[in-house]
Parts: sequence; C-alpha cells; structure tokens
Amino acid sequence: MDLKENFAVISGEVPPSIKQKLDDITEISKDRYKDIKKGYHEWVDTLDNKRLQSLIDEVRSDSSILDGIHAKFPNSSITPITDVDEIYWSVSPADAKASDRLLVDCHYDTPFALLPTGGVVFYRVLIGCNENNDIITHFPAENIDVKMSTGDYHGLDYNQDYHCVTGTIPSGKIRVLLKLHYAVVPKGSEDWKETTISWNRWWAVFSRNTMNSTSNPKNMYDQVLSYIFGYLRFIYLNIRYIIVFILIVIIAYYYRNNFKYLRRKR
Repeated sequence: MDLKENFAVISGEVPPSIKQKLDDITEISKDRYKDIKKGYHEWVDTLDNKRLQSLIDEVRSDSSILDGIHAKFPNSSITPITDVDEIYWSVSPADAKASDRLLVDCHYDTPFALLPTGGVVFYRVLIGCNENNDIITHFPAENIDVKMSTGDYHGLDYNQDYHCVTGTIPSGKIRVLLKLHYAVVPKGSEDWKETTISWNRWWAVFSRNTMNSTSNPKNMYDQVLSYIFGYLRFIYLNIRYIIVFILIVIIAYYYRNNFKYLRRKR
C-alpha cells in the first residue's frame, strides 16, 4: 500500500487580513508569556483576555482554513471543536526537557491510531503566528518536512499522522502557535461523530494538563508523572516490536521445552 494513501496533512497560508490578527496575537503573547521558560499551552475557551480570545475565534473560522480542509476531505461536514483549541508558547525542540520532549520527539498525538472511527477524522490545524525559519516538522513515513512562519498553517490527523519536530529557536526569539481542532465527518459517518469527538476531547484535556504540570516538575509527584508518561509513550510507540519480542521468547521457550521432552523420550 502507498504510505501516502492515508496521509492527511494539508498546507496553506491565510490571507493578509488574518496575518494581521496573528501579529496581534503574537504581541499579546509576548507580554502574557514572557516569563515562562518552558513549553506552555493555554485553552482558548478559558482565556481571561477577551481580545486575544476574539482574535483566535476569527482565525479559527477563516475560509482559507476551512476550504483547505474541505479540499482534502470533500463531501464532509466540518465542525470546530473549540473547547480543546490552544495557544502554544513553544519550547525550542533542542532544549526540551521532561514531558516537553513528548512534543518534539517522533510521536503520534494520541494513542488511538488503531481505534475505529467510521471514517470520522479528528483534525488538528497548526498555525504559525510569527516568523519561523528554524523549526521543522518532519513526517518520517512520507519523508516530508514542513515549516510554519507567520500565516502558514498545516493540518494533520490527530490520531494517525506520525511526526517529529526539530530545530532550535534562536536566542532572543520566540515561537507562538495556534492549535485548532475540527471534526471532519464524511457523509454516512454521522453515527461515529460524537464518539470520536468524546475520546479525543478526553485525551486532549488529560494529556495537556499532565504535560503542563510535568514539563518543569516542581515536586516528586510531577516528577513521577513525567517518568510514567514518558515510559507509557515509549511502550506505545514500540508496541509492535515489544509484541514480536514476546512472541519470540514464547516460541523459543516452547521449542526449548519440547526439545528436552523429545530427548527424554529417546
């Protein structure tokens, strides 16, 4: 099967009017997050800065983004899932520590890649709010690299598109992203919509709250959570190899005992 057959990534650029809003989002973010030295996410729906919230709402509904999703998924309805949308004060991949490493090392965004969705896609759109020439998102299976500078956006299947983030944010520079989410529902898949949204919404809240508390652990509890999260992620990403190893051990054990039994019979 062609590896790119189910590759859901789209790339595009918002119009100048939206870029101006992204510039405003960046300026507000510089003041709001200037003292934070780690990767930090904040839920858009709970922002206390209503100006920032309103700007992000306008970006979310921009026709260039919605048209880009429609072009990739024709004959589908698109529903914004606003309660898991985030503004992201980005960590430099080269400097990421603790659970911040989970955001930059090769990963799936969720552990649900094998769950059935009836064709429904929980879709994430990343939008660059300011200049970026140094951070690359790499999709290994397709050998595709993408960047996001001001106004660039990329969409990906939240469950299916395996990716890695590399590079270094230069000293004195910052990186601000929006992470927006949509349910893409093909005709005939409506019965799967709420189920797919619910488990992805649960994971987005659980994983984000955990990462925010463990990206810079301040106590033993946060430290333990950070290690657990890292180990679970390692197991998930390598589960196929772990299963093969276990099967080899079982087969070797079986044939070893069987060989001993045959020798005793002789």
